[in-house]
Amino acid sequence: MLKCLVAVLTGYLLGSVLPAYILIKIFKGADIRTVGSFNPGTTNIAKSYGFLWAVPTAIYDLSKGVIAILIAQQVLRCSLVTSYLAGFAAALGHIFPFYIGFRGGQGAATLTGIMFYNLYRMFYLHGYKLVVSDVVILVFVIMSMIIISQTQELISIAVLPLLGYLLVLRFPLTIETISFLVIISYLFYVSVSNIVRFRLLVINRALYPDFRLWRTLLRPFAMVFPILSYLVSKLILLTIIGVILGIFFIADIVRIFNQKVNKFLVRDIRNIFAVYKDKETARISSMTLFLLGCFLSFLLFERDIAITVIIFLIFGDLAAKTLGLAYGRHKLINKTFEGSLAHFTSCLLFGYIAYQYNNLPLLLIVIGAFIATLVELLPFNIDDNLSVPVITGAILSFFYQFIK
Repeated sequence: MLKCLVAVLTGYLLGSVLPAYILIKIFKGADIRTVGSFNPGTTNIAKSYGFLWAVPTAIYDLSKGVIAILIAQQVLRCSLVTSYLAGFAAALGHIFPFYIGFRGGQGAATLTGIMFYNLYRMFYLHGYKLVVSDVVILVFVIMSMIIISQTQELISIAVLPLLGYLLVLRFPLTIETISFLVIISYLFYVSVSNIVRFRLLVINRALYPDFRLWRTLLRPFAMVFPILSYLVSKLILLTIIGVILGIFFIADIVRIFNQKVNKFLVRDIRNIFAVYKDKETARISSMTLFLLGCFLSFLLFERDIAITVIIFLIFGDLAAKTLGLAYGRHKLINKTFEGSLAHFTSCLLFGYIAYQYNNLPLLLIVIGAFIATLVELLPFNIDDNLSVPVITGAILSFFYQFIK
């Protein structure tokens, strides 16, 4: 017990040493926590005071968690669990340093160092188990997010969950894997917090008044349909989707043919809760067409293809809208290059995850992601919620006959 306490305390003390704060305080007479992003870490010191100051900061912040683990293991001869607790204590020391009012950084660099140490241990103990396609997908997602946003936080929330998923898929569940997942969860939280705090993903409502964020974020809940496809018969699934579709369709018909209801839902309550878009005043809403796209996918195509095109419809559209509107810089037909790249990347990423559980060849997933993005990009006079799943599903069904 004494060794455990010493190991954890040592980790905390190592973590509480903040080079960014100490160096700037000694040589510049300033508090790094009052400039830039207010974070006493590598990125802030590099932006605020230059690369030279960032080098020792990065080296120590990345290594102090690993140093704490190694001291606990090699010097104090603690168990592996206790050693990792010492490593996490180093991150806590970085976040809550005792000598500056317990107001430090976010601990991201320290935990990232532990994460890389985990990768080393996992590969050393179990061998390299990631397959070539895993690495290709990871690298492609990283490069795409760099091109689209050039924002560290958005790269993290796209790549870290994927890496965690692949490691859990390929490696046994050990203390290294569990701690890796804990770190990823925390870093994901930090990234999302920074995105909100520093407004890194902002869509100009003046430029895009018809954008409804809540409707976009609601799309992933439609994954209940692919899940249900494994639990119930095709007839029952189509009945469930059909009933929900019927409710939305009737609501649209009532709204379109009743001007008072239409005016209330489209315009009057806009400032309280924007339900329908202006362009939907005299037409069926995209929500209804989305459900119709899901219904037709399961009606027309075999299950694995239907699931794949619905995944493209859900996550491709979500990425294209949020990232395209926020970071779109280069026009491409009537969309943006960044939005289309986000669409393809999202389709490929989630399609690759689905590929682990279905019978579709990987080549078909890549073709499908490309076709879905192309259909979403081209100016068809058909709503994307219909054209993407139906056209993509039809083309995939055709190719499936030759490459299955």
